[in-house]
Amino acid sequence: MESDTALDDHSRTIIHVDLDCFYAQVEMNKNPKLRDVPLGIQQKNIVVTSNYIAREYGIKKCMLIEDAFKLCPNLVLVKGEDLHDYRQTSYKVTALLQKYSNLVERLGLDENFIDVSRIVSERLETGANCDAVGNIFGDTSDMCDCGCSERLGIGSIIAQNIREDIKVQLGLTSCAGIGHNKLLSKIAGSRHKPNQQTVVFPNSAVELMLTLDGVSRIPSIGVVLSEQLNSIGIKTVQDLQSTNISKLSGLLGPEKAKQVYDLSFGIDRILVKSSGKPQSIGIEDSCKSISAETEVKEKLVQLLNRLLVLVAEDGRIPRTIKLTVRKFDKSSKLGVRETKQCNINSSLFTCGDVTKLGENALNKVMVIIMRLFSKLVDSTKPYHLTLLGLSFTKFHQRSIGKNALTNFLVKDIEVQSVTNIKCISETDEPSYETPCSSTAESPEKEPGPVRKKSKTSDIVAKRRFVKETEDCESPLKLRVAELRLNSTEKPADSNQNISCPPNADKDVFHALPRDLQEELWEEYKQTRERDIPDKPLGKRVKPNSIRNYLVPR
Repeated sequence: MESDTALDDHSRTIIHVDLDCFYAQVEMNKNPKLRDVPLGIQQKNIVVTSNYIAREYGIKKCMLIEDAFKLCPNLVLVKGEDLHDYRQTSYKVTALLQKYSNLVERLGLDENFIDVSRIVSERLETGANCDAVGNIFGDTSDMCDCGCSERLGIGSIIAQNIREDIKVQLGLTSCAGIGHNKLLSKIAGSRHKPNQQTVVFPNSAVELMLTLDGVSRIPSIGVVLSEQLNSIGIKTVQDLQSTNISKLSGLLGPEKAKQVYDLSFGIDRILVKSSGKPQSIGIEDSCKSISAETEVKEKLVQLLNRLLVLVAEDGRIPRTIKLTVRKFDKSSKLGVRETKQCNINSSLFTCGDVTKLGENALNKVMVIIMRLFSKLVDSTKPYHLTLLGLSFTKFHQRSIGKNALTNFLVKDIEVQSVTNIKCISETDEPSYETPCSSTAESPEKEPGPVRKKSKTSDIVAKRRFVKETEDCESPLKLRVAELRLNSTEKPADSNQNISCPPNADKDVFHALPRDLQEELWEEYKQTRERDIPDKPLGKRVKPNSIRNYLVPR
């Protein structure tokens, strides 16, 4: 049975960009002396990747360090467990690609899909050169007449420009695959490495798929799906192409079966989707064996501190935390992974610098994490953990700058005292507390709750007032006197002098603006009425008035 390749859409031009030995390149850029030596990136007891000099000795990904040194005694190892620099470089590459198209989809730290269909169409209209550059897979004698050969030719030129920009601006070499869908572009890009590119035309799609060594090599077919296919005798791509679709449907269901079946012929209808910011920010750490709760907590504290740095760089506030554990299992080489998650209070992260959670806030987060741990692991029984991981998900944007609610209600504020009308400087004690420390220069500084005031005689009347603006309707531009909704009485004549409260300095009081004098006098009267026994209380300010919102009591 054969898929209906005639219905395949050839209108798109997709480029897959894959950075060469990414971790190693980042380290070589940081230390140029490493460029001419066999270099391996170490995580725990494994060489996760290496440069091409080391690969000439037979060093492969995820090889044990002990085995790597047997092949290459002069191998230089650099620890790569801290992914900070790799993430930063990865996002720089993505930002560069976004200059070519807004449809850029991240695939790990070192791979990106980019849909350049729009820019290809624009160049076609101007009569641009359509001759493909780089490697071409397959026979080009029997080309499709829908115009895809011209589009992919221009796509190969764009891919070359992208790779040159990455090299010049970031010092990184890369490979690229160019095809009319994501599947073919990814496979084509792996044909010639390093620092090369390959274009595949639609007429060579089936031929390219047959070069794959088994169905597990088809992108988007993972270990579980591959095992399912193997269970019904489908091991090679040719097996999948020749199978009966009804047989696949009985195993996977009609929709999934059709999708998997089409993949074997190089048909992929999934569009490139702009990644934006990640939906989850996480970090994991494998270990030989952890079997004590004190060790678990110590490791999780380390992971949390590293994770907070990543969240601070992202700029959003998380609402959910997830814990991952991998339990040792003799029957499984990979072990058994289990996860639990729960919501967290976003107010813990509303300070200017997320990386500096106060001790109280940090303890609260750790209590939540350990509760999740107790649901995953029964500490009353022996256990062995080989991996621990933490991640934050379900983010929302931080309200900062002019978009913050407090900045909407109060603009151009000045904090003043009845006994000292000088503005409080940044070195003075702040009028509010935050869950964690933050600096006055922080752009994301957000006010927390105002501290309760002391006795009446020690009250420091700190008030905010806005500049007067004529003919404005917005509350944030009104005078303080106009914001008072429930004052008990006003001077009969606007030219009358306002009495100075006994607990304030007269000279300082009369130096204040009239609006502020009125407000302070009204506050003193209300305080006096509350303190006089057996006297009916005056009309209180409503707790939900805008004045009380602006000036919490």
